[in-house]
Amino acid sequence: MVFPYASIPVEKWADKTKELIEEHPLKPNVIREVALKSWQLLWQTKIGEEDTYLSLAEIDPPAIMVGYFFEKLFAKELQKRYPEEWRGTQSKDEKDIVYLKDTRYSIEIKTSGQLGTKIFGNRSYGQKAKDENNGELTKKEKSGYYITANFYQQSLTLLRFGWIDHEDWNAQKSATGQASGLDQKVYEHKLFTITGEYILDSPVNLLCKVGDVIANEMNKEGIKIIQELSDYQGNNQTVKKAKAQEKYHNILKLNSGIEKFALGKNIINSVWWWLT
Repeated sequence: MVFPYASIPVEKWADKTKELIEEHPLKPNVIREVALKSWQLLWQTKIGEEDTYLSLAEIDPPAIMVGYFFEKLFAKELQKRYPEEWRGTQSKDEKDIVYLKDTRYSIEIKTSGQLGTKIFGNRSYGQKAKDENNGELTKKEKSGYYITANFYQQSLTLLRFGWIDHEDWNAQKSATGQASGLDQKVYEHKLFTITGEYILDSPVNLLCKVGDVIANEMNKEGIKIIQELSDYQGNNQTVKKAKAQEKYHNILKLNSGIEKFALGKNIINSVWWWLT
């Protein structure tokens, strides 16, 4: 397994990530299109038949179920578009999305339904995939390309694409801990934001300067998502102050063009200033 960031200082990681993304056969605009289509299909899902069916929204599925369905639909939609290049996983030692022409470009998908922008893996994500004695693959390789998707309820809030090494995953120190997390430097330098208007449908709570008090004040004005804050023309001083902040305008400008993709470090940092 190649570790592309070996011997590269952290301040150069973003340049390497840009290089890795540019050489990858799956382009960010396609990831966004497939993700948004899959998300739409997910919430159109019906369980049952005729007069007795339930929509997925009606059963209020747990986030882990939503994430699983999204992953499967993403792989299916991608395979539908490019059947000679992509398919979903068929065995435990394969990535979630397999690139048929060269498995080096196969991709893992990680999702999180928590209100925030962090991504978590299980404890095994911090462990090596090969037996150190014989070099045989004992589990799915965790290092490689990743698509990450954050969502909250029925809103897809953040898509990112990049590379994560298994050493980047920090398992909980507790003997009973099951989750692995990532350091901030990984989010900042190894996972690049796929921008788009979809981010404007995110809850205002994700804006860095908006805590519960300000969010509640916004809710009184009928503002629950970033787009509604952008459109606000009222006189509530708390809301007007939040809207006027320069960094807020930056995120609106960043996501106003559907074809934009954040490759530059400065753009990434402006996103992370506003997203917790």
